[in-house]
Amino acid sequence: ANSTQFLHLPVRGRKIFMPEMENGKDKAKSEAEVQKRIDDLKAEIAAATNELNLLQKDGTTKTEVTFAAVEDEEESLPPPGKRGYLMKWQDRAIRWAGSRWEKRFVCLERGRLSYYLNHEDPSPRYVLTLRGCAVRDDGCKLNRQNSSISTKGGKVPSVDEPGAYFHVFSVYQRSPATEEKKVEKDDDSVDEDDDDIIPLLRFSTTSLAEKEQWMSLIAESCAYCQSRKFFLEDASASVQRSLSKIFAEDSLPKQSKGTLPRLILETPKMQRNPSGSTTPNKRNKKFLRVSLKKNAANTNPLSVAAYPPSKPMHRAAGPSYLSDDAPIQNYRGLLNLMVIVLVVANFRLVIDNIVQHGFFLSNIKIDMAEFTHAPLADAPFYCGFGLLQVFIISSYLIEKMLSRKTLGETIGFMLHMVNANAALFVPMAIVWFFMEGRPLPGSFLLLHSVITWMKLLSYLHANSDYRTRDPMQSTVALVKDQDEFGAQLSYPSNITLSNIYYFWFAPTLTYQIAFPRSARVRPTKVATLIIRIIVVACFLAFLVGQIIAPSLDSLARDTAENEGLFTPHIAAHYLTKLSLASTYAWLLFFYLFFHLYLNLFAEILRFGDRVFYRDWWNASEVASYWRLWNTPVHYWLVRHVYFPCLRNGMSKSMSNFIVFFISAVMHEVLVSVPFHMIGYWSFLGMMGQIPLVAITKYIDKKIPGSSIGNAMFWLSFCIVGQPMAILLYCVDYFTMKNSASCEMVDGVCSS
Repeated sequence: ANSTQFLHLPVRGRKIFMPEMENGKDKAKSEAEVQKRIDDLKAEIAAATNELNLLQKDGTTKTEVTFAAVEDEEESLPPPGKRGYLMKWQDRAIRWAGSRWEKRFVCLERGRLSYYLNHEDPSPRYVLTLRGCAVRDDGCKLNRQNSSISTKGGKVPSVDEPGAYFHVFSVYQRSPATEEKKVEKDDDSVDEDDDDIIPLLRFSTTSLAEKEQWMSLIAESCAYCQSRKFFLEDASASVQRSLSKIFAEDSLPKQSKGTLPRLILETPKMQRNPSGSTTPNKRNKKFLRVSLKKNAANTNPLSVAAYPPSKPMHRAAGPSYLSDDAPIQNYRGLLNLMVIVLVVANFRLVIDNIVQHGFFLSNIKIDMAEFTHAPLADAPFYCGFGLLQVFIISSYLIEKMLSRKTLGETIGFMLHMVNANAALFVPMAIVWFFMEGRPLPGSFLLLHSVITWMKLLSYLHANSDYRTRDPMQSTVALVKDQDEFGAQLSYPSNITLSNIYYFWFAPTLTYQIAFPRSARVRPTKVATLIIRIIVVACFLAFLVGQIIAPSLDSLARDTAENEGLFTPHIAAHYLTKLSLASTYAWLLFFYLFFHLYLNLFAEILRFGDRVFYRDWWNASEVASYWRLWNTPVHYWLVRHVYFPCLRNGMSKSMSNFIVFFISAVMHEVLVSVPFHMIGYWSFLGMMGQIPLVAITKYIDKKIPGSSIGNAMFWLSFCIVGQPMAILLYCVDYFTMKNSASCEMVDGVCSS
């Protein structure tokens, strides 16, 4: 009754927050946009209403017949909730040292298990609906971090001794096939094998009683989630969340008159009222009264009674706004000032550069011969991309034969590996032997060959796991926001050309049988992203052509005048000269590729998970930067390099070293091969960060919350690392070009 009452909530009767506008045309446009949002929401409510009506006609759903968890719906009351801190297993992160368990604030409420970074986190990091789930006792392990626990002399502490053990439990997805066997055999002892269970969430605590209480309440919640009452409640909650999006503006903090609005850095919490409630409550009416004066809303400053000369101006003690004990302030105006100063200062540098070197962009010409050059069919660039399609189709055909059992596992694995590695080395050979002197198209082709190589290896590993272990029923619950087609997809029906090409175009490197999907493609979003890409690309080209290129030309002249010696004086001069420009170029490239380019493909393909990066700029240690700044590559390394190393008996330190070594090699390949020189600066630069990882981790551990590690990260990357790498590679490239064009006369270069 409550759900149907909520579904018929009149939308037009609610107030919609709209700021006052001086322009009537803008106001009419805003009202039209709000009305369109209301109409779209009405359509969603109508669809949800029809679905609820169908469920009410059919009293028992298919899922409830399969699991048969609750027989008496009258007794399916929501179990009590629980909140508290638990240690959570981190299954998507590489740790350089220490434990892979991290403390998280866990909340169990009305059939949903969620966890937060801490109790002050405004929104959960993950929410798991416990429908079809179960909880498993994973035993305990000795807490070696507790120095008060001693095991000398064979003395083993009691299991229930507080702090002596880590008591572990996990939540997993139950298999429908196993539940059907229970019903057929009428035997509750039938259960999944432990090897087939992949935990969705895994927690631990140092208290045995705490663990037993959590497991008991989670089990009760799992049972409650099987009831029809929970299903109707869940549908009603989804409609309520859709409705709340329109009225989210009401919760935004209002600015005072004459001040800038607050700088909102996170999504504000939306206040949700229960169905049928009104604001203010009727009980509060006795605290409201109406003035009998007609002009009560007016004030007359000419009247002494209304504004006496003795009216107190100082009414409460308070600190200055810039004091340490002042409340949180809004510094948006100062932020605007900093941006203006930054723009003006850099604009002056650009003007000085144009006066000194001229307008370099006028000399840039795009020659299509860069992309179509003999002798490989007069088009090595296009031939390379054509061969990539051959390798993709070959991978599909090999997997198709494996799914039909026409190929053995060993032969299929070998063919997959040969095909995937050919996708890397064949384009690399094309770039090296047939695209000399054209680093731009060579870099573009080689980058896509590396991406294809990583995708094909992921396609091989994931489908091999689906084929041999069949873990789909256990892992599909981790994927939220699927469409109807993806939710019903299973192996081998996923082995199609459209599926593998969707994966190739999708902005991800890790294959899975179903991806989170967005509801629809938004044309305005696509157009906005394309316009931004063009604008940012123009800025990047201007920066490289106007600032960086003249500096590198000057570097070449100074090096030649110094008999080819790259002295410390020259290095220091150009290091400070390039540090700012290279930082701008790096940030623009990051925004262009990781935000605009990947989001464009995600929007076109309706790819839902668009967390291509996290807040790497807040990294207090170097290891956190590599984990946060490129999540697609990080996920690929975790799944296909780090965990396989651990499964083969390697230690965590050795596994971490192999991950970093592979990353360093691929960075060097992407730089050296297009420029046709055997370099090692990028490789040495990345491997040289291993000590920096240890140093920043030690600082962050000893001085938590300090900015020292973050400052070291910015200095090592932007002030020293990247400018120095540019200088070293340019010196090597100039030396290589000069030696190639040098004519030897009596052992001396005459050119």
